[in-house]
Amino acid sequence: MSTSSRILRSRRPMLLTRTRPWICQSCLIRAQKLYTTAAETPLSPSDTPPTLRLEELKKGHDSSSGSVNQKWEVTVGLEIHAQLNAPQKLFSYLDAATSFNAPPNSRVAPFDAGTPGIQPKLNIPTIVPAIRAAVALECRINRRSAFDRKHYFYKDQPNGYQITQFYHPFASDGRLVLNELDGLAVSETVQVGIKQVQMEQDTAKSVFQPSTSPDVPARTLVDLNRAGSALVEIITTPSLKSSKHAAACLRKIQGILKASGAAVDGMEKGGVRCDVNVSIQKIGVPGLGRRVEIKNLNSIKAVQESIEAEIRRQVAVRESGGEIEGETRGWDALKGESKKLRRKEGEVDYRYMPDAELPPLIIDESLVAHIKSTLPPLPDDIISELMSEPFALTLKDARTMVDLDDGARVGYYKAVYNDISTRLGAQPSPKHLGKLIGNWTLHELGGRLASNFIAWADNPITTVQLADLLFHLQGGLITAANAKQVLDVLIESENPKAVVQDVIAKHDLATQATSEEDAELISLANEIVGQYPDKAAQIRSGKRPNLKNLFIGNLMKATGGKVDVQICRQVIEKIFSE
Repeated sequence: MSTSSRILRSRRPMLLTRTRPWICQSCLIRAQKLYTTAAETPLSPSDTPPTLRLEELKKGHDSSSGSVNQKWEVTVGLEIHAQLNAPQKLFSYLDAATSFNAPPNSRVAPFDAGTPGIQPKLNIPTIVPAIRAAVALECRINRRSAFDRKHYFYKDQPNGYQITQFYHPFASDGRLVLNELDGLAVSETVQVGIKQVQMEQDTAKSVFQPSTSPDVPARTLVDLNRAGSALVEIITTPSLKSSKHAAACLRKIQGILKASGAAVDGMEKGGVRCDVNVSIQKIGVPGLGRRVEIKNLNSIKAVQESIEAEIRRQVAVRESGGEIEGETRGWDALKGESKKLRRKEGEVDYRYMPDAELPPLIIDESLVAHIKSTLPPLPDDIISELMSEPFALTLKDARTMVDLDDGARVGYYKAVYNDISTRLGAQPSPKHLGKLIGNWTLHELGGRLASNFIAWADNPITTVQLADLLFHLQGGLITAANAKQVLDVLIESENPKAVVQDVIAKHDLATQATSEEDAELISLANEIVGQYPDKAAQIRSGKRPNLKNLFIGNLMKATGGKVDVQICRQVIEKIFSE
């Protein structure tokens, strides 16, 4: 028996009944109720956290901050669907390669196309990234989980049902904490419960083609390449207080999925989709209001805007004497409004039934322990590390470093820091070395790459080159202005192995050895001051002391950037102090 087979064991349950196509609807409803009673378990008190009381603004509504009206409280929950980092589909063991960029319908497995007679077979490696996601979200991994069939008929679902884990998910009872690391106020903390994490199949992709002429009508085409791909659905408890918190929660979960290796692509590439559930209730009335779901949101901006619009819509309906209908709505980003798609389906509508072809999934504790011990650092851990010694980055820079390019800049930044620290040897690292490297990694280098339309993955500056340049800069061997010139030369150079010292020498950019007592430098400074007598008078009168920066900049420019800025500053200060 293979290692994976020992770790993930399946046992076929005793099947009491099997759904047949000729069973009447009333029989299905009775069977559904029996299955629901047996499958559902009581929720813990943490699953129904208190909702937020909203404060009234003098004018209009501000649902992004949680302020709508003194009469109402709002509750928001998220359902996040993420494509797992798995090379094969979930239940198609053969011909099951996952691909999202291949020509339409070129990667279609028989089961996922609804081919008659083909049975599902669990592709065991797809379980591993799913467990990574659940562990990173601090969920309890359930030793036994099972698969259900969720029946509905749509063109993107060839089998007429979706295999999911609605009643017996493989993970549940997780948690997430939102705080200042996620953009909230310093004193603000939001506890978000993760009700469950379940595995399920993805659907096919519908591609709408508008009419191009009277003879060619509009049509919708279906690409089955995505059908059957492995997903995790992450369901939060209704614990979010506003659209701002929902956006922060979604952003954080995306970061966790990427950092843990559970998912590769985020919302910007279609790898993550989100449904939001929004309800309002009068303050003081127990329970939650009628829930409305907005489906298939594909960006954090869409999530935030759709929640704000839905809160405003529900408040308007209730305040005009109407009642909120339980329904599923779609979001129109261009119009900034949602539209009704259908009434909200219940569990009976989907006719959930245990999948008769798939045995329960038994997850061995040794696998969970191994994944926990090998889980890479998560975004919060990395941000905290970058903000602490020896790096000492600001919260803004640390967050930016982690968010950009899937965190690729963090490794680059650390490599540069370690290189310079090694060159310093026994010397203590300069106090602001971490901030200096962070500024050049994010702003100087990052800004130049962006302005030249160069992706970070194609960054031509090696860590050795940047470390060499900043070693010269922090040692006073080159000024900041000339260091920027060197960086420009390196980016434009066709030689990827260009040496920083050679560039400095070739362009005569080395710092000129001098001091604030240098007669030639003082003479040059006096000449520059004499060119602006009015501004010099304003400085001497104390009206505009900040104008000294003008003279410091002009002095540095006149020296070709070869004199250290502190020397130039001292010379100008001395002239105006006399």
